[in-house]
Amino acid sequence: MTGQSSKRRGSGVAPRSRWECRCSDPPVLLAMYEPGGQVQIKLRDRYYLASGCVHATCPRCGARHILDLRPAPESGELPPIPASDAGSGWF
Repeated sequence: MTGQSSKRRGSGVAPRSRWECRCSDPPVLLAMYEPGGQVQIKLRDRYYLASGCVHATCPRCGARHILDLRPAPESGELPPIPASDAGSGWF
C-alpha cells in the first residue's frame, strides 16, 4: 500500500516518497519528499518546506538521518554534506 489517492495517480504529478526511520514497526515518518527535491516536514501542527540537504533526528530512537536531494555535479562525485552546527540547535 503506497498511501496515494487515486486523484494523484492520474494527475501526472510525481508521487511523494516517505523518508522514514525503521527503528520500529511501523516505521517513524520523518518527512515526505518529491523527486524534484522538495521536502515537506510536519512538526506538531505546522508544515515546513525545505530542499537540498536535510538533517533529521528520529523522535523515537534518537538516530540522526540525512536526506540529500541536491543534484550531483557533472563530475559524478557526491556533493559534500555540511557538518551540523551544535550552536544552531540543528543536529
